[in-house]
Amino acid sequence: MSSDDPGATEINPVHVTRSEAVPKLVAVTGPSAGRAFAVTRATATVGRHSTNDFVVEDTRVSGTHLELTRVGERVRVRDVGSTNGTWLGHHRVTDIELSLGGELTIGDSLVRLEVDKDAVAPAPAQRESFGQLVGRSAIMRELFATLDRIATKELAVLVQGETGTGKEEVARAIHVASPRAHGPFIVIDATALPESLAESLLFGHEKGAFTGAHERRIGFFEAARGGTVFIDEVGELPPVLQSKFLRVLERREVIRVGGHTPLPIDVRVLSATNRDLRNAIDKGKFREDLYFRLAQVRVFVPPLRQRLEDLSIICAKLLARAGSDAMIDVEALDHLSSMPWPGNVRELNNVLLRASALAQDGVIRRADVAGEGEGFRGTGEERTALDLSGTFSQAKDRAIERFERAYLMLLMKRCQGNLSAASRQADVARHHLRDLLKKRGLYGVSLDDE
Repeated sequence: MSSDDPGATEINPVHVTRSEAVPKLVAVTGPSAGRAFAVTRATATVGRHSTNDFVVEDTRVSGTHLELTRVGERVRVRDVGSTNGTWLGHHRVTDIELSLGGELTIGDSLVRLEVDKDAVAPAPAQRESFGQLVGRSAIMRELFATLDRIATKELAVLVQGETGTGKEEVARAIHVASPRAHGPFIVIDATALPESLAESLLFGHEKGAFTGAHERRIGFFEAARGGTVFIDEVGELPPVLQSKFLRVLERREVIRVGGHTPLPIDVRVLSATNRDLRNAIDKGKFREDLYFRLAQVRVFVPPLRQRLEDLSIICAKLLARAGSDAMIDVEALDHLSSMPWPGNVRELNNVLLRASALAQDGVIRRADVAGEGEGFRGTGEERTALDLSGTFSQAKDRAIERFERAYLMLLMKRCQGNLSAASRQADVARHHLRDLLKKRGLYGVSLDDE
């Protein structure tokens, strides 16, 4: 971690290994020329803001400009939406893997990947799970080692990662492994707080505090006494609530709406976001002082596409959690491994629920995951969780309907709308295929815009 980061604490595993050279990013030219950052962890960030792992004090560099992912002695570099871009010579790049000696330009600064002969990379934990989280990949075992060390400490943790990566599962795992495991785990969804009732829900209210307040009510922070408060999508908090959250975290007390007496609270605060709050700070949309309070430790949950080697163990876990004893054959797993998974583990879970509902003899085969991937990402409706209400038969009928629509759309796209070709490829009689298309409202419909 950069020594310029005054607020965040990075907890690294104590065991190290010298089995491979550790890459470092060096600022060759620009205002920060001569400074370097050893990429010892699986992920890190580069940018102008002081909360980055490698701070580049260049006014043309964005608050958070780059995300680094270590791949052995190489580093995958991803531009995270910078204003002025990332350049390889005269070519603007958004996602590139740098080998030793590779150079990129950000703002007015040239950075180069070199070897740090003195640095050591932390050895990943041997364990393949932490709470309900599972994984055999080095990036996940490194995360488990970090979680193992921070769980017992009274530090505020900010969990970062894309939508669907399992940030709430990380927070729950920290809570369960902490001395507060016996206490409540209260989830606050910042995107679902009604503006008019937000203060009452968070901090409670006294009887008569407002119209409809017929009795005293305690808020989430009081309800979590002795346990953990988890603030999901904390980046969505409106400015007025950001100020009130900061006051609560600084003073460790709340005042109910309509009340005057401060009430002490005894909670640990964990939070999560799929946004980079440092760019929000740069734009004046998030308070820097609140960020430092929330991010005493930062942990990053990698997207599924960066740990596809974990797919088989994740599938087994998700199926078991759903109460299914279905198995996945090799061809189906190979197909799932080829998908980009923009919805991450949440999307995988939905796919498995659909497939297990269709599986014959308790085995999920390639045909059961047909229509997933291969250019078909589905509508928003198709990618939502299955509706499992009602009887088994009713739930299965809904799953089959979604599968048939997805499969038929992909089939007709492949065959460019040719019904005979589609019939041969699907090994379904032409008249039966036509009936299926009509049943699902796809017969005679252009699928290019679906």
